[in-house]
Amino acid sequence: MNHDGYVPIRTRLAVEDLDFLSDARTELLRFSELGIRLLDLHQPRDAGGITSDTAHPILRCRSCMWRWPCPTFRAMSESFGSPRDTSDTALSGSA
Repeated sequence: MNHDGYVPIRTRLAVEDLDFLSDARTELLRFSELGIRLLDLHQPRDAGGITSDTAHPILRCRSCMWRWPCPTFRAMSESFGSPRDTSDTALSGSA
C-alpha cells in the first residue's frame, strides 16, 4: 500500500475489468448503506402489552411489528456470521 492508501496493481487489465473495478467501490458503499438502513429500521421496542415479568417486557420490531428479534434482523445477523445476543441488543435499542 502506498502513502495515499492505494494498492498498486502491476498487471494488464481488460477494459471490462477496469469498468468493473471503477464501479465496484460505489456499489459496495451503496450495499453497505442499505444494510445499515435496514438495521436502523428493524430495532426493538416495547410492545406495550401487560406482562407479569416487568424486568423483561415483550418486545416487537418497530418496523414490521414481529416479535423481537424479527425475521429481517435474524437473517441479517446470521449472514454476518456472528449471532447477536438479543438481550444485549434489546437493552441498547430501548435505551
